[in-house]
Amino acid sequence: MGAALILGMIRAACVEIEVPLPTASAWPEADTFFCKDPAWVGGDDAYSVDLGHCRVLWLFADSLIDPSGKHSRHGSVFGRNSVAIQSGYNPASASIKFYWRHQGGRPASFFHETTNEWYWPGGGTLIDGHLVIFLMRVQAAGKGALGFKVFGSAAVLIDNPDAEPSEWRTQICRIPDNGPGVVVGSGSTFGEDGHLYAFGSVEPGKHDIYLNRWPLALVLQGRFDDPEWWTGESGGWTVQSRLQLPGRSSFNEGGTEFTVHFSKRFHSYLEFQTTGCGSADVTMRSATNLAGPWSTSRVIYTPPEKTRPRIMIYAGKAHPELAGADLVLTYATNSFELGDVIRDQTLYYPRFIRLVFR
Repeated sequence: MGAALILGMIRAACVEIEVPLPTASAWPEADTFFCKDPAWVGGDDAYSVDLGHCRVLWLFADSLIDPSGKHSRHGSVFGRNSVAIQSGYNPASASIKFYWRHQGGRPASFFHETTNEWYWPGGGTLIDGHLVIFLMRVQAAGKGALGFKVFGSAAVLIDNPDAEPSEWRTQICRIPDNGPGVVVGSGSTFGEDGHLYAFGSVEPGKHDIYLNRWPLALVLQGRFDDPEWWTGESGGWTVQSRLQLPGRSSFNEGGTEFTVHFSKRFHSYLEFQTTGCGSADVTMRSATNLAGPWSTSRVIYTPPEKTRPRIMIYAGKAHPELAGADLVLTYATNSFELGDVIRDQTLYYPRFIRLVFR
């Protein structure tokens, strides 16, 4: 039997061996975690990075900040992003401190926007004492596009992540545009085998997911200008400057915001996201190899908000560094009507899910 055939049979078998579905439940004791600050009154997205020493970095997209400090959304300021530091790994008992910038005496985005674009955070990770955060580049768009268009990406390199975020030394690093329209790093990123890996989604469209990487030596120099693309088993990894055809997608029907992490328990990579438009479910898939093949996506949790009118459920993510369950997830809730968000403070805070694997 040929080696290629044997390898193909092994890969096919890997696809069939799926991680067992967990039992998922809401975690109301943790849901109040983000609601305690007198000024930070809601935010989008919610990626997390384990900074070590019981510190967890949270990265938020559009954020509502009350300059009066009365914890009210009426009169709140709209910032394009904010961050927070959690102390302690269990969100049901940990403390948290939020950070944003000020401009003209008013709250402003932590990562400054320009006249024509702003930043939403993607995945982040620690590399040799440096913090790397991917940013989605966003522009205003016309009707029918929810008012925005995600069109590119950048990376932030921070060489003093143990400092207060207000004291970070940040370097914005260029990531070149690409033919498929992949927003590099909109999903998870992590270091492995001497490289920094980043998952990204094609925007707009069906959210095909691609995998990029850089040697760690280049990352620490702020050199993100020529990413490698996974092109499949036959082509392997190819730098963008030599790429004649688009890379090969790792899986299809992903999400803009999602996470991938390696599970030591299952010796597999696990991917979590929301699936559906508006009233979505939280789903997972798995793979024994980072580049795939990946299993089919399976529903693991139906948010109780799903039946609400005008609801938007999105940005499902795993946070493997958190304590309180076998695995902790969050998802975002929003409304197609801004007035709902202003009036109803059960919306627009990340909601927690606890997973238990048998």
